[in-house]
Amino acid sequence: MKSTDSEREGDDMELEQYRTRLEQMVEEKSKDLIAIQENLEATNRRQALFIKVLQILQLEPDIPTAMNMALAEIGRYTGVDRLATWENHLDGVTYGCTYEWCNDGIEPAIDYLRSMTIEAGKPWFDMLEKNHIICTSDIYSLDPFITQMLEVQGVKAIAVFPLSQLGVHFGFLSFNFCWNKQWDEKDVELMSQISQIVSTATKRWQVEISLQQSQRTMQKVLDNINANIFVCDYDTQQVLFANKPFREEAGQVSAKAECWKMLNAGLDGMCKHCPKAQLLDANRKPVGVHVWEDYNPMTERWYTIQSMAIKWLDGRWAIMELATDITTRKHVELELIQAKEKAEESDRLKSAFLANMSHEIRTLLNAIVGFSSLLAETDEEDLRQSYMTLVEENNELLLKLVSDLLDISRIESGAIELTTTQVDIHRLCRELIVTFSHKKQGGAVELRFDESSPEIMIAADKNRILQVLSNFITNALKFTAKGSITLSYDLENDAQVRFCVKDTGKGIPAEQQREIFNRFVKLDPFTQGTGLGLSICQSLVEQMGGGEIGVESREGEGSCFWFIHPYVSDTGPVVTTEVEESLNLVLKVKPRNYKPLILVAEDIDSNYLLIEALLKKDYRLLRAHNGDEAMELFNAQTPDLVLMDMKMPGTNGIDAITALRRTGTRVLIVALTAFAYASDKSLAFKAGCDDFLTKPVLPPELRRVVAKWTSE
Repeated sequence: MKSTDSEREGDDMELEQYRTRLEQMVEEKSKDLIAIQENLEATNRRQALFIKVLQILQLEPDIPTAMNMALAEIGRYTGVDRLATWENHLDGVTYGCTYEWCNDGIEPAIDYLRSMTIEAGKPWFDMLEKNHIICTSDIYSLDPFITQMLEVQGVKAIAVFPLSQLGVHFGFLSFNFCWNKQWDEKDVELMSQISQIVSTATKRWQVEISLQQSQRTMQKVLDNINANIFVCDYDTQQVLFANKPFREEAGQVSAKAECWKMLNAGLDGMCKHCPKAQLLDANRKPVGVHVWEDYNPMTERWYTIQSMAIKWLDGRWAIMELATDITTRKHVELELIQAKEKAEESDRLKSAFLANMSHEIRTLLNAIVGFSSLLAETDEEDLRQSYMTLVEENNELLLKLVSDLLDISRIESGAIELTTTQVDIHRLCRELIVTFSHKKQGGAVELRFDESSPEIMIAADKNRILQVLSNFITNALKFTAKGSITLSYDLENDAQVRFCVKDTGKGIPAEQQREIFNRFVKLDPFTQGTGLGLSICQSLVEQMGGGEIGVESREGEGSCFWFIHPYVSDTGPVVTTEVEESLNLVLKVKPRNYKPLILVAEDIDSNYLLIEALLKKDYRLLRAHNGDEAMELFNAQTPDLVLMDMKMPGTNGIDAITALRRTGTRVLIVALTAFAYASDKSLAFKAGCDDFLTKPVLPPELRRVVAKWTSE
């Protein structure tokens, strides 16, 4: 059955409608696919942005560079005019713009936005706390403070997202547009995701910066502690940390350096005294602080060390040691021990000294007292003369002993005085040999002076040189039975004079030569003497310009005692002394039978009686008991010579001499005193004395001096 035209037309219409609907469906599906593709592409671009930003923030080591690069990527992607991060400062009072990116043609604003008070920015923080985000195209709807700030920057639309971690706000991220930007949900979602990425990175950096600052602060604190501090790995002994004092002593610590290499050079393994075993128990639990002392041969110093096991930053066990320098304390302890030993030795020497002195003094006094008593009991002239000789010999020995004791006292108290004058060494040595030759009675020993010694003048203390040489000769005479004793000297390199006393005696054993200059050392305990002489000589030589003293000897062949004195030839012109001036002003010639009148100022009766006994045969004597009486008698009697004691009641001797010299008198005055120091002698001459004698004075010496000044 054939269809009608109307039916065909109806079918065509239906087909057209179906085709139209189908085309519409295809178009709609195409639009959906395009939208899906666009969304996918947008998502891919967003993901690519996130990945790139994360890579920058994670991999770039420099924080400012990383943040500026990340903001630039975000800014270009979002089309924002100004993108900036704001952070609270560590002081808790201020905040400010920390990083900023600006589009082309936009002026940066970061320089004047770096620091503002949190109180002034409170509207920002209140809005962020309440709404979490700020997103508006009308800046005039915001707080006036915010509006004014944004107007200055030319901002017309803004979106602000908080920077926070674990609910704690520490800043915000702002998207600023200088045109009327309209926001949609996708924009807000994108910026919110970006703010989360920036929040995470910023907080991590803040923690890292805070940790670095804490580490720098701790490093500074530890560097300024006056102790060596270091930390090493418990198992490998590799140094993990060292403060400045440690590095200054041990040197710069290289990477993976073992502590024992840094502390004790030359070791090929751990130190034997390493405290490691005392710091952890069997279960690797710390057992406390281990304190010990150690001497470091590298630094040559002592330390008190506190060692302990600690957990290091990465969780592994480490050894921390704090070493305090106790070298000074150790030295003080050693000095205390030495001082104690010295005090004990000094006490022993003191006891030995007293015992020696008691023996020597009693021995001499025994002879003096005994033979003095016998003198009063015997009438035989030969015996009296023999007794007198023995008393005089022991008197001289006792006087020598007292002089040695005084010298020892002055040496120990640092009161040795040197009087430097021009000394003719050649003449001094000749006179010394002559003096000892007169004292030496017979015997098979010849005293010689080496006349080939150069004739020189030196600046020296004449009496001290005589004292040292006299001691050398005296000792040589004791131990030389036959042969000769020769005194000589040489000028060495025009810098020093070397004196030598050489004998042909029995010599000194090598083992005793090292001790011969110590106190109380006697080669023969049965010879006379205290064993002090050479010790005193050594001290005197050291005082006289820091010279040297020594002995060269071979047992059975003889000895040579020597000492060195600095040579100073330019001593200036020879001046006339007060003594020589007085000799040139001798009083007028007295009659042939004239007995000079001597005024003796002496307050001790026994001392005056001794002077009277010695001088009354040849002189007239006049006694004054003090300085005032001496001046009265002088004015009344006009004596030829005054013997003046220094220490008297009332006006002393020095004041009396000074008063007499003020009158213009040139009478000869000789000080006769028990004050024997060089300073006393100088004081007497300065007051106006012409000569100086010390008590006890030997009778021949007193008679010689008085005769010298009273002779016609």
